[in-house]
Amino acid sequence: MSSSTKKKLFYIFILLNIGLLIYAWRQEDFLNPEMLKALLTGENFLISYLVYILILIVRGLTLIPGTAFLIAGIYVFSAVQVFIAIQIAIFCYCLIIYNFAHKLNFKIPQKILDYEEKIKNKEIPIIFSLCFIPGISINILIYFLSIINIRLRSILIGIIVGTSFTSTIYIFLIKGAFEGASLVGSSTGLVN
Repeated sequence: MSSSTKKKLFYIFILLNIGLLIYAWRQEDFLNPEMLKALLTGENFLISYLVYILILIVRGLTLIPGTAFLIAGIYVFSAVQVFIAIQIAIFCYCLIIYNFAHKLNFKIPQKILDYEEKIKNKEIPIIFSLCFIPGISINILIYFLSIINIRLRSILIGIIVGTSFTSTIYIFLIKGAFEGASLVGSSTGLVN
């Protein structure tokens, strides 16, 4: 495909997205959040919940931040359901990353291998504490731990327990923000 064709397709894509946004802005019931929530939590709950878990797994295999998916999940599902979905997704993409890290068989620099000896002594507490550092991507952490030959059992325990705490904190902070915004909106008359 030539460069000019790619540019034209890109501009068409941008124009279509702008057109869709204008259409959505002019329609009152287009993507109504309450309508979507009712649709996803009604008789389609199981399918929407499984799709949500699948989206979280795929997101975990990329470097896409998970905050938007967490907020969307909290809006649609209960806090417990979101927590369970996150833990299932983390478990699944942990297994996928661990297996692919060993199959790719990259040559690992000695500087990285030096961390193996430092971590081997206290694998689970170190992995657990790394989950609390802001900015550390869990999927990159899993990949790093996999290539330095940390046992899968230690990775799973450290990551699942560590992310259980951080996920709980994030879920209740976001849920509290939703409830606070709803309370402020209802007291000021902005929300029915």
